[in-house]
Amino acid sequence: MAKTIRELRQERGWTQFELAVKLGVQPGTIANWERGRTLPRVTELKRLAQLFGVCMEEIVLPGEERQDRAAR
Repeated sequence: MAKTIRELRQERGWTQFELAVKLGVQPGTIANWERGRTLPRVTELKRLAQLFGVCMEEIVLPGEERQDRAAR
């Protein structure tokens, strides 16, 4: 999940600070998510999915599972 959040953020050209502002969390929170130190709450996951324009599964599922679903 950490790698996915970082990749989705970078694809949009957002800094950790910009994403934090959009979500209403501290920038350190984003850094912790992207390092795998902590996980977003369900409400934060929903908001991330909305901001990134993806479903929550795309954020939560490991990369291999996401690719398998996309291939279907």
